Order: sequence, then C-alpha cells, then structure tokens
Amino acid sequence: MESPQAFFERNIFIMEAKDRQLLFEQIGKATKILVALPENLHADALASGLALRLFLEKLKKDVDVVSSAEVAGLADFLPKASEVKPVLQNTKSLVVELNTGEKKLDELSYQVLEDKVQVFLKSKGAPFTPEDLKFKNEKFPLDLVIVLGCQGFEDLGRLFRDNTEVFYTTPKINLDNKPGNEYFGAINVVDITATSLSEILAGLFEEYEQQLVDEQIATCLLTGIITQTNSFQHAQTTPQALMKASRLVALGGRQQEIIKYVYKNKSLPLLKLWGRALAKLKVLEDKGAAYSVLGGADFEKTEASEDLLLPALKELLLNVSGYRILGILAQGQAGGPVRFLAALRMETGSEHFEKQFGQPVKVMDAPGEPYRIFEFILPELSLPEAENLLLSSISGEKPAA
Repeated sequence: MESPQAFFERNIFIMEAKDRQLLFEQIGKATKILVALPENLHADALASGLALRLFLEKLKKDVDVVSSAEVAGLADFLPKASEVKPVLQNTKSLVVELNTGEKKLDELSYQVLEDKVQVFLKSKGAPFTPEDLKFKNEKFPLDLVIVLGCQGFEDLGRLFRDNTEVFYTTPKINLDNKPGNEYFGAINVVDITATSLSEILAGLFEEYEQQLVDEQIATCLLTGIITQTNSFQHAQTTPQALMKASRLVALGGRQQEIIKYVYKNKSLPLLKLWGRALAKLKVLEDKGAAYSVLGGADFEKTEASEDLLLPALKELLLNVSGYRILGILAQGQAGGPVRFLAALRMETGSEHFEKQFGQPVKVMDAPGEPYRIFEFILPELSLPEAENLLLSSISGEKPAA
C-alpha cells in the first residue's frame, strides 16, 4: 500500500506537470504579455525576466518587463536590462471602431505628419463616412501576466498598487521557488527545490523549445543561477542546478563575463564595509546567532554610506552560514538613528523582534538564501542601548513552531 507521503509527492508532480502544460498553452494563445518583477529586485529575478522576454520575442510575442525597483547597476551587462520599465504605461487605449456591416474595408493606411497622424480607410464600394466611425476607451489589450519571484501580489510593490485591476482581471502565471508562495496565479509553477528562478526557466525552455535558447538567453539564465548559488559555492547548490548551468554554458552562456561583472564590479567601499562587519562579528553559538555593530568610525574608515548596509549583510549571508539569526546593528557618521538589519531563517519567528523593535520598515527575501531580511529603525536608542536590547531579544527569541 502506498504511503501518504508517497501519494502526496506523486500527485504534486502530476499537478506541476499539468501546470507546465497549461503554461505553454496560455503562452501560445497570448499576443501581448507583461512580465512583472518584484519590487525587492535581485539579479536572478532580473536575469530570468530578461531571458523570458528574449524567449517570448522569439515566439513573436509583444513583451514588456516591468518592475518598480531600481534596475540600474544590478546587471547592466545583460541584454535589454536598460529597457525594463518602472511603470506599466497606457493601461487604456483609444479605440477607433469602423462599422463594416454594409461597407467592406478594402485598404487601411496612414501617414505621420509633423503634428498629426492621418488614417486612410478605403471601402470596396461606397466610401466610408464619419457616421461609420465610433470612438471609445478600452482596457489595455493585455493577454497574459507572468509574475516572477513573488510570493504574493504585495511583493510587486507599487506596480501592483497602481494597477490592481490589470492583475485581478488578466490571466496570470505565477512562477516562483519560495515555500511561502500564495499560489495566486491561474497557473502556478512553484518549484521549491530549485535554487533559482533561472533554473526553473531553463527547465521550462528545455521542455518547450530548447532550440530557441541562444547565447543571450543562456547568458541571462546562467547569470541567475551563478548569483543565486554564489558561483556554485552555496551549500544548497543542487546537482540539478549544476547540470542546468553546464547545459547553458554549452549553449553559449558567457560564464567568464558573468563572473567578471558580478564579482569584480563590487565597489571598494562595499567590500571594505563587508570586511569590517566580518571582522567585528560577535557569535552567540548557543543561540545560533551572530551580529556586527558598526559605528560612525567604521563608515568613515571604509568610505561607505549607510546605503551599503543591506548589500554588506547579503555578502555576510553568502559567506557565513549555519546561523538562525545574522544581523548588522549600525549608526552612520552623521549621528542619525540606529538601524538594525536582521536576517532570520525562514523557520525562525520574527514576532519577538517586532515586539522589541517595533514594526520593520522593510521586509524582503534574501536572494538565494533561506532567510528573510527585516530592517528596523531605532530613533530613541543609542548604539550601546540598541545592542543591549538586541542581546535580550536574541536570548528571548524562540523559533517558530
């Protein structure tokens, strides 16, 4: 008799295969497609979005890639990275409707002048008149929305808030690799065993039309896999990820260019700040926690701004493993409020920290890592007071059940 676990796993596989087939069918029917990326954008989400656009354009689809995040500097070497749009434009169109019930259209042409456009409509019989025309506003002709790397609509940020009708009324494909995904799409392809979105797309392209994967698409997908696995050094790198990467290199993925850009283009102040945070790391082994405290002198000596705190924490996550809690407590040179950036493993509850520090100003996933990052602002505390509060919080913090 089949065990409940085996039954569950077998049926999950069947459902995923069905969703993949439905995905291919939906893409085949669509003409105008929106690829929506998260507001907390990372290199894998950007790279997979660009790869998807290039792939869909080979299928003769009209594609827009949109994210409300700042894209510049994330992966500028990738093809069409500069064409990612910050907003979804023209959500309504002016429609010119011609009545052809009695007069049939023979020819349509237009010419663009300095301050106007003229449209010429020629009938097969009696000429058209103004009475044969109607004008109306209609919803933007969007056939399909593909959302990449979002657990729910809120991860899209401003893009969703400004276009809720589009996301609620248009068929949606939800593609993600996070266990907390809310399955909000009409079609959901969620593979929590995949190390990256790019790995999922590489498999889908291979299953659908691998001959369309050229050097540019392969480079985009390889970028996502490399950044998510820390160049295959991350402990969670799977044999499947290595196999996908190997095939992408064989298809022309420019591995050396990716390594050069992603790992050699990090700013010197970031590397200095990360090194200082690593050198000042305080480890509480019995609590499964580690944190660094950075003051104004640290920012002065590294010539770093507070904007580099989040990248520095992400660098720590890539190089320091095994802790449930990893954080940076910092106060900049100008004597502004103390900031606490805490990376908590997915299974670790955040409620105790929120009780002690208040509501976080930001919550985001750590790309490639089983962590969520919380940012707290502590305007009433000095740096030593904040550290004391942090120590008591770690001592009282319990993993989520």
